Amino acid sequence: MSLAALFAPRAVAVLGVSRNPAKLGFRLLENVKARGFTGAVHPVNPAGEAILGYETVRHVEDLPSGVDLALVSLPAPAVPDAIKALAARGVRAAVILSSGFGEVDAEGRTTQAELLATARAAGLRLVGPNCMGVYSAPARLNGTYFWDLPTTSGGIAVVSQSGAYGGLIFRHLGGRGLGVARFLSIGNQVDVDIAEVIEYLVDDPDTTLIACFVEALRDGRRFVRAAERAAGRTPVVVLKGGRSDAGRRAAGSHTGSLAGSYDVFRAACVRARIVLADETEEFFDAIETLTIAGARRPAAPHVAVVTVSGGPSVVAADTAERAGLRVPALSESVRTTLRAQLPSFAAVGNPVDLTPQVDPARVDAAVRAVMTERDIAGAVVVDVGLDIPAFADAVVAAVHATDKPAVAFAADAPRVIATLVAGGVAVLPSPERAVRAWRALWQARASVPPRVAQRAAISAPVAAALAHARGALPYVDARRLLEAYGVRFCREAVAASIDEAVAAAQTIGYPVVMKADVPGLTHKTDAGGVVLDVAGPDAVRAAWRGLAARTGATRFVVQERVGPGVELLVGARRDDVFGPVVVLGMGGVLTEVVQDISVRLAPVADDECHAMLEEGARPRLLAGPRGLPPVDRTALATLVARVSDCISVEARVREIDLNPVIATGADLVAVDALVFAEES
Repeated sequence: MSLAALFAPRAVAVLGVSRNPAKLGFRLLENVKARGFTGAVHPVNPAGEAILGYETVRHVEDLPSGVDLALVSLPAPAVPDAIKALAARGVRAAVILSSGFGEVDAEGRTTQAELLATARAAGLRLVGPNCMGVYSAPARLNGTYFWDLPTTSGGIAVVSQSGAYGGLIFRHLGGRGLGVARFLSIGNQVDVDIAEVIEYLVDDPDTTLIACFVEALRDGRRFVRAAERAAGRTPVVVLKGGRSDAGRRAAGSHTGSLAGSYDVFRAACVRARIVLADETEEFFDAIETLTIAGARRPAAPHVAVVTVSGGPSVVAADTAERAGLRVPALSESVRTTLRAQLPSFAAVGNPVDLTPQVDPARVDAAVRAVMTERDIAGAVVVDVGLDIPAFADAVVAAVHATDKPAVAFAADAPRVIATLVAGGVAVLPSPERAVRAWRALWQARASVPPRVAQRAAISAPVAAALAHARGALPYVDARRLLEAYGVRFCREAVAASIDEAVAAAQTIGYPVVMKADVPGLTHKTDAGGVVLDVAGPDAVRAAWRGLAARTGATRFVVQERVGPGVELLVGARRDDVFGPVVVLGMGGVLTEVVQDISVRLAPVADDECHAMLEEGARPRLLAGPRGLPPVDRTALATLVARVSDCISVEARVREIDLNPVIATGADLVAVDALVFAEES
């Protein structure tokens, strides 16, 4: 059923209405009246007395037919019977503002499930419980507990799991002169969830931007699909609560323990072109900037910093680099143009400092030269204390001429600020906030179709092992599965006796590495299950005895000694909310100490693979530290994609851990592998 019954109802019932102005039920009805809802309003009150000029009915059963929406503000014990009665009357949607359900205890969760079963049997949609209600400006409906909402018109739709935070969003946007078209507090999401609301709002002509406060999701992939539909036309800006390590589940591999819930949520936002804010201030800045900029978006994360106030521009450039943006040097032709327009002491690289001494008549040509540079996708503009109208006029003119966005930090320059905002350039109160707001414009660009995972042909023995495994696959089966997906492993042999181990080492060539082959032994190094640089037959025998004593192993893997090279982790896991994800980071014994990883949803696209290579410490690592040859980025991106294909198409695979993968140029060799199958 469409959510129109929530946002465009023709008739509303209000349950729990009281004559006492101190009661929430009175406030709720008062809010409905004060906003001027033009449809029919039917308060339900056991006394049957008129309240606030409305005739009331004593019981839900007395409601007339044709009620689209019920606002339920009753004590928790009274809610189940009310929902049964509303379902029987054919009401289309109910917002349960009452608390005391699944957010409290197991009994509350059971009651929630019963409410949902009752509602679904009758086609009644439920919002909440434990929420603050619904607001719809086009319908002139304030079905919330908030009584002093801003009345500014606008196209922002707000979806919040937290009622209190939803109220904060509403008021803060109003304080910035931004108007809210729709608001829904969804509380416990017993039925209607964030993903479904986004699906509705994407097609809503009154919505131009969707702002969400998210605590938890039921169906992560549906959330991503909904946001992908919105990308490029209706920006989605999200602030996430509940990011701590406490949210991470126990896992058997490095991949599982490192790729925590917030890492995966961030990866989902990258895939869906959601603007994910790290803090409240950034959340509101992004909303404001996207609203003021309209449909204008940068074509690349390449920004120019243009200023008449030198110092803050350096801070802006530093912030841009840390935020994952590029501040590229301008071409020689543009610098030549700038030198001809600006004082001799002006900075003409990037940042561009026009200086306070610039001739106002030359500002337009200088700003336009920067904005028309092919490698520049927009600008962060800085002006402190120099109220030069020509500067603002030039920025606005360049933005409209090039269709490249700009965001500004300006202070003590009222005419400049007014001109910029009127011209579609948001003005923020610090250079750092201006840069992050410009990044929001880049993040909100149009999405691309997801890549389709490729299934490999795996052998019958491996397929059988995978079908029957519970937990970790035997190493030989894990290796053969991943080899089918294009992962290259080092030369090795499995030995069941000392003599076999010596023969294998001589065939492979010394020095070798010996590892205990024990089912369920996931972190071999920590358990003393690995011996490096075994250099001869006597060393093989000694290693055998030591490994057997420490681990109880009776079989051992004898491997060639690979390297030196860059040690990487390539892994994947199946997230409970978002499904398969792929992980890339620093490998070896320091993996969990350094925790330098990138996460993306699988199957991963080519551009996402290459973006993972540029995050964290990877650019320095892949460049070839300490004389090592640079890692071939195309080869590494291909390996990441193949591992992501495996987790995407092999439904029984729960986790994959290749650690380390030793990379030397284009030569990427895995020297260990863990694959976990689903337990059930």
